[in-house]
Amino acid sequence: MSDDERIARLEQRLQVLEGLVRQLVAQGRSSAEPAAARPVVTQTAQTPAPPVRRPDPVPAPPTPAASPRAGGLLGAEQWLGQRGLLAVGVIFVILAAGYLLKLSFDRGWVSPFVRCLGGTIVGFGVGTLGWWLHNRGTRIYGAALIGCGAAIMYLAVWAAARLYEFLPPTSAVAALALVSIGLAAVAFAIDVEALGATAALGAFFAPIVVGREAGTANLLLLYLGAMGAGLGWISARRRWRIATFVVALAYFGVASSGVLRQADPTGLYLYGILGGAAGLFVGLREGWFETRLLAFTGGWAVLWLANEAAAHHGATLLGGMILTAPVWWRAFTAGTVWPGAPRRTAPRLAFGDSFYFFLSPVLLGFALHEVMPQRLNDIRGLVPLLIALPYVVVGLSRPAWRPFALVGAAGLVVAILTHWTGVESTWALLALAHLWALSDHLLKRSDGGWYALGTATVALVHLLGTDLPARPVDEPAFIGAWALSLWLAIETLSALAAGLLRDRGPLEGVDFRPIPILWGVAGLLLLFGVTGEIMRYFDLSQLERGTARLASGLSVSAWWICCAAACFFVGFKRRARALRWAGFGVAGLALAKVVLIDLATLDALYRVGSFLILGVVSLAVAYAYHRTGVRQ
Repeated sequence: MSDDERIARLEQRLQVLEGLVRQLVAQGRSSAEPAAARPVVTQTAQTPAPPVRRPDPVPAPPTPAASPRAGGLLGAEQWLGQRGLLAVGVIFVILAAGYLLKLSFDRGWVSPFVRCLGGTIVGFGVGTLGWWLHNRGTRIYGAALIGCGAAIMYLAVWAAARLYEFLPPTSAVAALALVSIGLAAVAFAIDVEALGATAALGAFFAPIVVGREAGTANLLLLYLGAMGAGLGWISARRRWRIATFVVALAYFGVASSGVLRQADPTGLYLYGILGGAAGLFVGLREGWFETRLLAFTGGWAVLWLANEAAAHHGATLLGGMILTAPVWWRAFTAGTVWPGAPRRTAPRLAFGDSFYFFLSPVLLGFALHEVMPQRLNDIRGLVPLLIALPYVVVGLSRPAWRPFALVGAAGLVVAILTHWTGVESTWALLALAHLWALSDHLLKRSDGGWYALGTATVALVHLLGTDLPARPVDEPAFIGAWALSLWLAIETLSALAAGLLRDRGPLEGVDFRPIPILWGVAGLLLLFGVTGEIMRYFDLSQLERGTARLASGLSVSAWWICCAAACFFVGFKRRARALRWAGFGVAGLALAKVVLIDLATLDALYRVGSFLILGVVSLAVAYAYHRTGVRQ
């Protein structure tokens, strides 16, 4: 084989290796190898060219593995070379453009118009170069140059408006908006989030860098709304989290700075409602807590700003309902709001979803109050009632929508406590507890029991904590309003424990059995409630004070002993060991009272009666234990 043939084959192998290297560098480019890069065999006039055949693969010599330290150094060097120097270059090119503008102004080289026009052309050229390099495979480098070019154009427009003041403020804002829209379109096309965030910053801060005199407040509001709609749609469509956050922050940050306080209320309503609802929808859908927080707080803040400036406040309620719509949608579809969807869907509890869901009806109540404040002030409790009813209807329509029923139950409790202040509140709450427990039987549900227990608990707290201290001194015992509330509370707890509350074991998988607790609380209310009424009866009687005290002590002792006897009797009858133990507890209280109090305070005849009742009952209970034994 001649030297020419060897050289031709060597060139052939080098060209194949060069093509493979190009494919690796291109990172997935699917274009075929250019024809010029194909292997070519040179021919000479003296020697005919040998037939071209595919060269055999030559195994590469083994290379020693790099140590972790060497790999780390190489990675750091590559990062510094690609990213660090790129950032430094972009920053200093922008600074150079700025200094060049200033220097040209100081020395009078060219006119202001030519300087700004030249800066715009240079920025456009740098951006175009970045686009070309991006399409050639250097994505990061090209995207950085695109951003650099946009920044130079921003700077040129700012100089025309603020530094040289030959471009009107409105035109300057429009020019900056065009640059931002163009940059956002490029970012969307090449899918680079950093450019999208840069475009959002440039668009929203254009009015600030140009000045507050850039048009009227209504035009400024229209501009910000259009920029938010366009840039927000691009960021949400590409699912750019940081860019969406920048859009939300700028959208509501500029609005809350006081610039828009002179705007028309209608525009403010639209700005806050549409922007807040859209941002809240995206933030809830994607799980971006920062976006949904800004959209929720910003939307409601702009809504209240518009409400203060408006003469009629019907739009406030409508806006609150629109801002609540994404929260309702999330509760309908995701099952991340406590207590969540049925177990078969494996719900995932999300604090953010639950927070906005349970806070929205409170804000809706304030919005409803703004519509007709005088009328709603006259009828106390009407606002929470009107808010609670839709939640109750939706919550009872499907078992999966239990969070709505929970909000409705809480709203009904607030409505009752707001409308009534005395024992009427306790009566209404206890009646509502009956209805919630009954709904489980009618609708074949299991969550109404929780609402019944919660409502009954609030009723008991109100009965003992509010109604009892406010009870009139001269109110009769046993038949007074507070006493009737006590009997109704005992009846409610007993009815729930006796079967009105659906007790199929632990409620919804929670290891909590309320039936024994209900019986126990009902028994304690009966024991000490009747005791208090007995003492009140003798205090209000016409008997001489000493006689009334003795009769009251004997009656209380007899009542406790009879309660203990009833517990033993029913416990043996129903074979309920817990009830018999309760009888022991009450009997112990009666014994302690007889020994420690009656023995020292009662006269002979009352003392004999107290001892006799205790002895007879104790003998009867002992006889029952001897006859029946304790089998269960």
